[in-house]
Amino acid sequence: MAERTLTEQLGAEPPAGVAALDPAHQQDLADAVRSARRRQAAALAKAGNDALKFVPALLRPAVRKAVGL
Repeated sequence: MAERTLTEQLGAEPPAGVAALDPAHQQDLADAVRSARRRQAAALAKAGNDALKFVPALLRPAVRKAVGL
């Protein structure tokens, strides 16, 4: 899998101070951003599934489908 650049990770040009970093450091930062986003996505998925515990069991499949879990 090709590594995404920092610009691709951010969806915009990085600030001037970050753009001044050498490419190796920019790639390290891109890797850190990717890792943080993966952790955030996992935490959000877990929170969504945990929240379903408060929904009656018969309604859970419909709620999962409605919210995209």
